Amino acid sequence: MAGPFKYFVLLANMRTGSNLFEQNIQLFDGFSCHGELFNPHFIGFPNTTTAFGVTMTERELKPQKLINRMVAKENDTLPGFRLFSDHDPRVLEHCLNDPQCAKIVLTRNPLDSFVSHAIAKATDQWKLTDVSKRKLAKVRFDFLEFKSYLTRLQTYLTQIRHSLQKSGQTAFYLGYDDLNDVEIFNGLARFLGEEVELKQLGDKIVRQNPEGLEEKVENYAEMVEQLRQLDLLNTDAVPVLEPVRNPGSKNFVAGNDVPLLFMPMARDELPEVANWLASHQSGSGAVMGEMNQKQLNTWLSDTPVRRSFTVIRHPLERAYEAFYNHIFCSGDKMFPWIRTALENHYGVDLPDKRTTLEPNRTVLENSGYSAEAHGRAFLGFLDFLKGNLQGQTRARVDQSWASQNSILQGYGRLTFPDVLIRYENLEEELQRIESDMGLDPKPLQKAAAPYCYDLGEIYTVEMEKRARDVYARDYQMFGFSDWG
Repeated sequence: MAGPFKYFVLLANMRTGSNLFEQNIQLFDGFSCHGELFNPHFIGFPNTTTAFGVTMTERELKPQKLINRMVAKENDTLPGFRLFSDHDPRVLEHCLNDPQCAKIVLTRNPLDSFVSHAIAKATDQWKLTDVSKRKLAKVRFDFLEFKSYLTRLQTYLTQIRHSLQKSGQTAFYLGYDDLNDVEIFNGLARFLGEEVELKQLGDKIVRQNPEGLEEKVENYAEMVEQLRQLDLLNTDAVPVLEPVRNPGSKNFVAGNDVPLLFMPMARDELPEVANWLASHQSGSGAVMGEMNQKQLNTWLSDTPVRRSFTVIRHPLERAYEAFYNHIFCSGDKMFPWIRTALENHYGVDLPDKRTTLEPNRTVLENSGYSAEAHGRAFLGFLDFLKGNLQGQTRARVDQSWASQNSILQGYGRLTFPDVLIRYENLEEELQRIESDMGLDPKPLQKAAAPYCYDLGEIYTVEMEKRARDVYARDYQMFGFSDWG
């Protein structure tokens, strides 16, 4: 296979999603992955003791021989293998120093990996392809064991980073949340030298333990308290288990001839604010959107005096809007397979998709789908969000329901907003920006909410409780009070 590399290595650890990675990378005709070639107990896969004509004894004496044999025999594809931190350290050193080896680094929230590994040991179930055969277990969190695991993991990742930095190489980094994103795998393929793209990923391997940590750890409250001792965050902070988000310059809306930059929490969120910004244009062109990072940096350089702002909303409101647009309604924005998963695994009872294509309250009520039923469905969605934001479901964390704290952290890698506006104060704060920047006042045309059942009609104290559990960091960081 033509390209800059002769082979690739996935640098990962157990319970980080490496099986799912191997399933997906092999969907490309140009790649082949041969399991854990340097696992101390087998070669490639369990109960296998030879690969490419190399025995375990030969591998022990000359590990590079196995790599050379793999490259020589797999000349029609770019071959690779998975290498964990407890595998042969000589192989890690060789791969890191070999520029013809493509390095792919896969990481997962260490707490999730640790708990997942404990469950796998308790159930002896290491890979799941049939949900009906899933084995359940609740494990006890061992703080000292986790500290030791975390130290080993940090040492391993530091070695990888330092080695690549010293040699001027780079790696392709994957997070656990990326493993279900076909666009990211297509980007990985380009990194490896393959131009062919996939339309979708495989679904043979499924998430073994999609529940949240509270359902999987016996001493959950004790675990949370002990984790604070590690000072992974501030001493009294809420533990953050949500994956770090990428910068989102494509979400931003910038003025062409007006020094305003709107940084919405999700693409197309609050279109009335984007329209307000556009109304300040003097007619020399439309506002700028879909910017890449280079275009954003150019705009920032060309607009030294400016106001950049974002709008934060109550977590329960954002979650309900995401549920309504992407789960309940059956239009172009709906995520069909997540809707199906909610119906099958989270007890969410939704009306027929034909009824929710253009939801009509009267039609829904006549079909027996009441405000109370809608409220129960939304509660099920909040249960899904709890696991999803902790990386415990197959679905990626969509930006429409990601925590606002994580989104701002991702944005901060590009630029910080000058002004953080609370939605309830939106009109006054936009007027303040107009005054500060010497702009003529323009009206804000708020769009009416299209809901068949408003949040106020279905709101319960239990919803608030679950939202606080899901978005604990947002409630703490931004000081949100109860919605009701």
